[in-house]
Amino acid sequence: MKAVKYVIVFLIAVQFLFSYAFNLPDVYHNRMNYTLMLDNSNMHDIDAVLEQVKRDIDKNDRKDYLVILGDSILYGSPGNSDQPVNVFLQQKPGAPVIYNLSFPAMQIGDFYTMLLKLDKFGIEADKLLFNIRYASFIPRDPNPRAVFWLGNDLRKLDRETYLHVLPQLEASDFETPSNPYEYFQRALHEDWLPQLSLMRYKDYFRYNLHNWWLTTVRHQELPDDALDDSRAWHIKKAWQESIGLNFDDLLSDPQLVASFTDVPFDLSENNWDVYFLNKILALREGKQTWVILSGTNHDLMKDSVSKPGYAANLKAIDKMMAGKAVTYVNLEGVIPGDYFSDHTHMTPEGNAMLADILWPHIKP
Repeated sequence: MKAVKYVIVFLIAVQFLFSYAFNLPDVYHNRMNYTLMLDNSNMHDIDAVLEQVKRDIDKNDRKDYLVILGDSILYGSPGNSDQPVNVFLQQKPGAPVIYNLSFPAMQIGDFYTMLLKLDKFGIEADKLLFNIRYASFIPRDPNPRAVFWLGNDLRKLDRETYLHVLPQLEASDFETPSNPYEYFQRALHEDWLPQLSLMRYKDYFRYNLHNWWLTTVRHQELPDDALDDSRAWHIKKAWQESIGLNFDDLLSDPQLVASFTDVPFDLSENNWDVYFLNKILALREGKQTWVILSGTNHDLMKDSVSKPGYAANLKAIDKMMAGKAVTYVNLEGVIPGDYFSDHTHMTPEGNAMLADILWPHIKP
């Protein structure tokens, strides 16, 4: 009986103390670890990041900090974690501390859910920057999901909004339980186990142990964490053509073609991105918010961006954003094509230029 008591005390101690074995750099380096979360199929790893961000804010008594939410563009894809825009912004004199909580493929419904998660962890985020994209406002038919990664978090944090968007999520392959056993499975993996510190940090524990083994025992350098080739698109085009590949096949990809449609947008709340944009701004009332419309590589996509319908849709987005209580920065056509790695993602130099463009808007 006494042994059982010791086991219980030990487990309770692990639950409350295990997270203190970690610091912010153990779970976050200029951005969240996309590869780690993808390899482990575990979006609950975000909670460990938010817990450490909150601890960093409190430990350093930070009053002036900026939170960035976004998709792969603000995440800094395809470059490595020393090359996203926040790294270059952080180098500006007088820049606030910046926490980049962007994540590839996040939709604006994920941004809304992330704000609810920030509130849950006590992160006030008085200053917030996030991006929208032209392609965001294209009707989802049915993909991508309006809440791509964090549907189950939305279920727990805002039941009413979750039920409202659920038909769209289910139409785009979001799985929900259909019998008691599946309900139990969801509760176990989505609701109960993520509350345990051991489960919340297990992926980071393995990741850091692996890195320690590589650097300390095997005396190797850590591999670059870039997601792909971050060179300029025309350099990659020349290289691919030199080995017999056709770079222009990218331009005929149906998903890419659809993302540059010139069909007039419906910018009412029937559009899921407008719906979630309004939900976000309702949460942001009285706080500083910057919204950037991510730009396009006009050199590569000149046929698409030159269509009258494309220009009309951009004007409609501008008009909509003019009525919002935010600082809105339209980057369409602002950054030269040489600074893009593909049709929309930037090279490291492009991210540095983006920081130069944004800094006058956000500097103290």
